[in-house]
Amino acid sequence: MNLDFLEDLCNELLQSDNERSATLSAMSPAALQTVYVDVLHQLGLELIIGLDAHSHWLSDLLVIGSNLGPIHAAETVFYAILVEMDYRGVERPDVA
Repeated sequence: MNLDFLEDLCNELLQSDNERSATLSAMSPAALQTVYVDVLHQLGLELIIGLDAHSHWLSDLLVIGSNLGPIHAAETVFYAILVEMDYRGVERPDVA
C-alpha cells in the first residue's frame, strides 16, 4: 500500500453511494489482511505526526489539534477495511 492507494480509496469512499468499496471487494483475503496492517500503521503514523505538531491534555483526554485531515482519511479507510473483512469473514491479522 502507498499513499496514492490510500488517497484513491478515500476518494472512492466519498463518491460512492454503496456501503462497500469496489476496490476492497476485488481484493483477495490475503491482500485485504495486508492492507489492514498497512493502513493501521499509517493511521498510527498520522496520529503521531498530529501529536507532535499540536496536542494538549484536557482533563484526562489527549486532544490532537493538527494533521486532522490525514488522520480522518486513514481512519475512514481503516473502518472500510474492517467492514469488508467482517462482511467476508476474513480474520484480522495479529499486529505487533
